[in-house]
Amino acid sequence: MESNLKAALMLIVLCCSAGCLTQTIRPISEQVITDDEKGHATIVDVKLEKYQRLASEFPKNPRYQERLARLYWEKSDHTQALKSLARAQKIDPENPRYDYFAGQIYEGIGHFAAAEKSYLAMLEATDENQYSGPLLQLALLYIQMERNDKATTYLETCLEVDPTFAEPHYWLGRVQMIRNQRAEAITSFERYLRVGGSSRQNEVLQTLQALQPDMRIHEIR
Repeated sequence: MESNLKAALMLIVLCCSAGCLTQTIRPISEQVITDDEKGHATIVDVKLEKYQRLASEFPKNPRYQERLARLYWEKSDHTQALKSLARAQKIDPENPRYDYFAGQIYEGIGHFAAAEKSYLAMLEATDENQYSGPLLQLALLYIQMERNDKATTYLETCLEVDPTFAEPHYWLGRVQMIRNQRAEAITSFERYLRVGGSSRQNEVLQTLQALQPDMRIHEIR
């Protein structure tokens, strides 16, 4: 009788414990992700409040408006981000960085015509034609817009500025494949590998082998 009572009590304790554990314990990964997202959102909100105050106290300082734009962008509030950029540009109209950032926002939300206008304004206001990065950004936009002639022009300009920049070779090869320029695409992909392109190496090698099955890999190394 006593042993049965002990067994019953033990069963009750185990059931209660199991119930508590089921209700309170979450997988560690879920806990970390949830807490991290909440913490990040809180940090962004705190920074946003800080720069809103600074922008109000120093209305002629454009960097606070630019910082607000970046924080709004991080919160996916693109309307407020663009408004903050417009205020920064009104204070500091000679700064092409605002056009570049606006272009990124417009491109991110699919307003390609507005993005094109912003990128071109940035290039026209500076000597950025001497640098391949902004030119590549515009070329990639034209690829998304399916304006392959424009994309080709800017990719080739990138390579005139810096022939050892691997990414333009890759994207030029992609555009040439779209335009059924097989021989030219092979040349571009081979150049991508020769100048040291590595992030897309496996994809490029597989593409080259599909385009010319008899290719020996060591021939383009």
